Amino acid sequence: MGRMLAISFTALAAGAALVGCTNNETTEEAPATMTATMTTTAPATAPAAGPALSTAQTDLGEVVVNVDGMTVYAFDMDTPGTDASACDAACQEIWPPVMSDNPQPEVSGVAGTIATIPGPQGGNQVTVNGMPVYLFSGDAGPGSVAGQGVQGLWWALNPAGEKIMTEPGG
Repeated sequence: MGRMLAISFTALAAGAALVGCTNNETTEEAPATMTATMTTTAPATAPAAGPALSTAQTDLGEVVVNVDGMTVYAFDMDTPGTDASACDAACQEIWPPVMSDNPQPEVSGVAGTIATIPGPQGGNQVTVNGMPVYLFSGDAGPGSVAGQGVQGLWWALNPAGEKIMTEPGG
């Protein structure tokens, strides 16, 4: 039953991601239960102490993670090297930006070029190889890669900062 609940939550989160991060002209409201579920499971916004980014082993192999060990993702709708995220406010509820207090974030084990752009609510959103990076609110904890491949637009990054374009375990 617990595994079924986890699978249902992942499907629910992926469905919410589809609603919140499309470029469709029409908008649909997410059902109230979906919004409440996603709001209560969003990752903490206050980062722990340590490097803003490092690496960890997952079902995808070694990936870039934030200070809390959560997988970070790049969004294909972002344009590398620009100063703004393409992920709008509804999208950011599901895909919160990785933020840093420092405009030159500390990293450990990440060989990609690390920088920041202005964050959506101020502050510094971290970039890897010019791409803003995000967390996925549907990831259950450190090592989770549930956001991998969502909508064919969201990708975990390898230590070089390149998108991993495979499925978990594949």
